[in-house]
Amino acid sequence: MRKKLSVAIPTYNRLQYLKECINSVLNQSFQDFSIFVFDNASDEPVEEELEKLADNRIRFIGNNKNVGAEGNLNRILGYPFESEYLSIFHDDDTMHPKMLELQTSFLDAHKEVVFVGSDFKGVLGENIHRFQNFDENEIQYSMYKNGREFLKAWMSWIRCAFDSVMYRVDAIGDSRMKPGRFSDFADSALLVEISQKGPSAFIAAPLLNYRLHSGQYSQVAKKAYGQGSIAFLSFFRDSLPAALSKKDEKLFRAYSVNFLIRSYAHINNGVSDFITFLRRSHKQKLIRYRDFRSIDVRGMVSLVSILGKNKIIIDGVRWMKTWKER
Repeated sequence: MRKKLSVAIPTYNRLQYLKECINSVLNQSFQDFSIFVFDNASDEPVEEELEKLADNRIRFIGNNKNVGAEGNLNRILGYPFESEYLSIFHDDDTMHPKMLELQTSFLDAHKEVVFVGSDFKGVLGENIHRFQNFDENEIQYSMYKNGREFLKAWMSWIRCAFDSVMYRVDAIGDSRMKPGRFSDFADSALLVEISQKGPSAFIAAPLLNYRLHSGQYSQVAKKAYGQGSIAFLSFFRDSLPAALSKKDEKLFRAYSVNFLIRSYAHINNGVSDFITFLRRSHKQKLIRYRDFRSIDVRGMVSLVSILGKNKIIIDGVRWMKTWKER
């Protein structure tokens, strides 16, 4: 029987995390879904463990070779799901029990919306099942009637994790991850691309627990990380109107300089390389040197980390923030 929602979970050698993730889906208040586990040639017995759950809504989609994280996501984006909605959820995170209910209800009520995302909470492993309380009657919903409005929200640093998003399947079309162009920012570029296809929305409630751990894909060093950040920002700028209002221009300038500084802090090859990186960004007219007057607190922390060539500073701030949220 056709389900209303497909929950696609890409995975690779994270069997213990995967079990916790699937359990959080099975424990949802909304139950009209199928789960598709897209295994990226794991060494672990993923299929056998899924069979032990004895739930016919869980389907194993294996692969003969590892095609990389983005390649596995593209397998999902190109899969012929028969459902109306699609959620692509990370194997190391967990859903709040009301997440799918709130998102499907919103999409049901707003037929024009192509996707809806939500806020999240970064947690340490032992707190993965401890969700932050919120009053469902006081949740704020934000609507973005077009791609431009979504981009303005993005430039305001909206807290929208990639796996917090539920899509209308028909809106995905031929949109795919482009890691060769955007490196680690391919997921953000995908959201920007799909946001151009119609209205989008954001639920201001922490509907997922985002696990912080050393094995996160986002913390793996990328050779093309720097170029990917520049390519993403160029694509982002091209997605905005050619002529911006003074207010929007100021917003873009502040976003650009802080985005590039925070991105480079994860590479951190020293001050000399950082200056070269800034010159490349300046040459492509993504930043002006006077934009440094718009550095925010997180940008300043990243800049100090770069100047001291010490990524521990960023990791320490992240840890303290997480500890405070426990």
